[in-house]
Amino acid sequence: MRSIKDYTQSNRAAWNQIMPAHQKANKARLDAAFKDNNYSVISSPEIEEWNLLGFKNKDIAHLCCNNGIELMSLKNLGAGECVGFDICDVAIEEAKSRALASRNECQFVRTDVFAIPDEYNSKFDIAYITVGALGWIPDIKGFFEKVKALLKPSGTIFIYELHPVIEMLPTDDNHDVNPLQIIEPYFKKEPYAETTGLDYIGKTDQQTTTQYWFVWKISDIIMAVIEQGFNVSRFIEYSHDISESHNRNQTAGIEIPMSYILVAKSNAS
Repeated sequence: MRSIKDYTQSNRAAWNQIMPAHQKANKARLDAAFKDNNYSVISSPEIEEWNLLGFKNKDIAHLCCNNGIELMSLKNLGAGECVGFDICDVAIEEAKSRALASRNECQFVRTDVFAIPDEYNSKFDIAYITVGALGWIPDIKGFFEKVKALLKPSGTIFIYELHPVIEMLPTDDNHDVNPLQIIEPYFKKEPYAETTGLDYIGKTDQQTTTQYWFVWKISDIIMAVIEQGFNVSRFIEYSHDISESHNRNQTAGIEIPMSYILVAKSNAS
């Protein structure tokens, strides 16, 4: 039986292998864009929820931050101390380089989220989780235990993620299947193990070490949040895709849940 570390380290290797392809497609554009200290990739409807929450001058931890562009955007928009954590060495080096070049004061730490050092405990007002993060997490309850540890007693969780309903439908590269045909179970107990499909940015077909992708039901996520002592204050489902892999599902003509925002506040708030 595989351990949590077995899964996360295999995913780390796969991400280190694929990030150069992502960088070839995107890095130069992002480096240029962030030279403008007002630049942000945070758009509607997410920005409205951030403004409703009131994030300016708040300290934010971004878990599974990848190359850091969302967190750097929040910093440009007025957030307080910002620290991003990610397991991918190459992604964190890119984030650090871009932040330094653009004089953005975000900090970035290369770490498995389950092993974030205790020095960061109780330091943050908001824990931020963005698109595609939760699928890499082999233990959803343990993940939100770590989230709670990072937050101050009155802390808030902000999630903008893929809706698990679209995990049942074919991705864009599966052209031979109707985009609205259910081909996978919603109640998926074991992770998907893949060696391709990770270059959703450059759209190349590259092989990697085995990647493990976990499909968590909405109830898994909400209950994991509640069990850590948080009250769900906002939960909004959307019919738009926020990934790079489900455009065919969105344009098929029938609105289905494809993404969601969940905001949860500590019982101590």
